[in-house]
Amino acid sequence: MSSRYAFIRRGVFAAAFAALLAPGAASAHAMLHSSDPTDGATLSASPRALNLMFTEDCRVTALRLLDEGGREHQLRREGGRAASSRATATVATPLPPGAYRLEWRAMGDDGHVMSGAVRFAVNASR
Repeated sequence: MSSRYAFIRRGVFAAAFAALLAPGAASAHAMLHSSDPTDGATLSASPRALNLMFTEDCRVTALRLLDEGGREHQLRREGGRAASSRATATVATPLPPGAYRLEWRAMGDDGHVMSGAVRFAVNASR
């Protein structure tokens, strides 16, 4: 009989352990997975498009491209503001050589708001 109780105890323990892990998986938030250009990249020419790839669908609510002087450069968002794991914006006019910061803000399906920045440089002399 003791082996039967040991089996039941192991089953109860396994079920309790699984229940403890489940909320952690359910509460995971979308995060920036990668970008193009990558953070810290030095490009030989102005990019035509800027891409952000997330770990899951989210709504990008703000996207700004700033140069090293803080001046904003115009972007054209593609795909609207629908939830997606990818956000793309085209650069309205070619960027002159210099340092740039793409600032973004997004909201996951669970309402969690996240933000960040991707820094890159354009170096026409390369």
